[in-house]
Amino acid sequence: METVNYQLNEAKMFADITDGTAIIINAVTGLYYGMNGFGTSIFENLMAGSSTADILSAARSMEGVPDGIESSLQAFFDTLTGFEIVIPGTASSRPAVLNVQDAKADNFVPECQEYRDVQELLFADPIHEVKEDEGWQPEK
Repeated sequence: METVNYQLNEAKMFADITDGTAIIINAVTGLYYGMNGFGTSIFENLMAGSSTADILSAARSMEGVPDGIESSLQAFFDTLTGFEIVIPGTASSRPAVLNVQDAKADNFVPECQEYRDVQELLFADPIHEVKEDEGWQPEK
């Protein structure tokens, strides 16, 4: 696995972690993404500056981790980049601290799911009508 640091794709995404679940909204498409507990733990570490290598090292040190953890993590990173949630960031190394209970509860498989069910509602919000040069001007 290549060592990469990621950051949130702030040009498109808004992220929040509520009750141990990461929720990311794509402001361009109106799609949103949710992660399971293990995925959220990994995402928090990525956003805090841990590299993919730091996260792999932390995952390998957990009791009960399966042999295929590297491929599970790589698939998760590929999903995050494929959905354009994260983009390459500045190289740094911060030891990762993963939530062992979440990892075990999710069978050491981080997940990120895409949802379309509120896409129309997100675009109905007048905040999407803000024009960079004029600001928010509701149509009369």
